[in-house]
Amino acid sequence: MSPIRVVAAGASTALGLLLLAASSTLSLPHHASDDAQLRLSWSAMPERIEVCRTLSEEELAGLAEHMRQRVQCEGTSASYDLRVSADGDEIATARIRGGGLRHDRPIHLLREYPLPAGRHRIQVTFARREAAPLETPQSDDRLTSAADTGLFAGRAAREISERARRAQAAIPPLMTLDTTISFGPRQVALVVFDSDSRRLVWRTVEHSDE
Repeated sequence: MSPIRVVAAGASTALGLLLLAASSTLSLPHHASDDAQLRLSWSAMPERIEVCRTLSEEELAGLAEHMRQRVQCEGTSASYDLRVSADGDEIATARIRGGGLRHDRPIHLLREYPLPAGRHRIQVTFARREAAPLETPQSDDRLTSAADTGLFAGRAAREISERARRAQAAIPPLMTLDTTISFGPRQVALVVFDSDSRRLVWRTVEHSDE
């Protein structure tokens, strides 16, 4: 390499190092957002959608004794449509399902939406997509007092009680929240599912962590 090229390469390298050092000392302006935030956060079981029927005496007689169950049910776990609006404008839609391969595990929902500080009308809808079953298990005295035979003796009454317990613990077919919230700068409004009242409620969190 010629002496001229060596000098040019050295000068170019030195200039690059000087520019790098200068750029590292520049102070870039940082604009922290004063946006507020609407946060949806809850965990709950999806509803179990079942169609149940009571077997006739003839149907029961055709089964092996250890397989005789007076009530037979088939079903699936519900899915839900989520819609979120602010001041009448729809800001989000989503289809929500439970966890697991069969979507029968709890729904763990977390959604966050930035909003300008100020007063906003917030509307949240969480609606079951599936129609209600046309047939439901009977719960009258005739059924609950009728004992299944074989290994499943008394199972009908226990299953009716268990289905009622699951339904009470699951997400209702329709939940809505329609309210007005005053957001301060960087303030978070948290919308949750209250399992005691089985409805959506909101709580104010002082400030976001961002």
